[in-house]
Amino acid sequence: MSVRSRLVSLVVLVACAAALALPASGAGAVSAPPHCKSSQLTLKFVGFQGATGHRYWQLAFKNKGGTCSLRGFARVQLLAANGHVITSDFRHEKSFPVATVVVAHGKRGFVAYTYVEAGFCNSGQFYAPKAKVFPPGNGTGFVFDMVRGNDGAPYLCPGSEGVFPVTAKPGP
Repeated sequence: MSVRSRLVSLVVLVACAAALALPASGAGAVSAPPHCKSSQLTLKFVGFQGATGHRYWQLAFKNKGGTCSLRGFARVQLLAANGHVITSDFRHEKSFPVATVVVAHGKRGFVAYTYVEAGFCNSGQFYAPKAKVFPPGNGTGFVFDMVRGNDGAPYLCPGSEGVFPVTAKPGP
């Protein structure tokens, strides 16, 4: 192989490597909007269901800012009446798919959590009148009054708490 052929091969090889190192763009690439910040969201109550001792809460992060995205699991803490954290040990309900949810201005991304009502556990039940819900990846949460949504005092079985991934539509 001549020196010229080797030089051409080297230039082609370097050009290909540089092209592969660049971020994807063009027709096939999809870039998610920036991650939603707590400051551009509000938390809204959507619904509550209860059956056979299980309680299911549906809430929504409503976007009051520019288009952004949510992905993953919200963090939920159960709080005492004085605001102290009782538990934040919510297991991730991994049998549901995790997807990036794009939330335009005025639109919502939904989060749900569940637990077993205290009447269905042997011992250790606790009272949690409030919940603090954090958007995925954010440090600032929103306090939610569970007494009002539950139409009474919510008592829970410890270890029964689960949270679903954020979704574009209500329901996990």
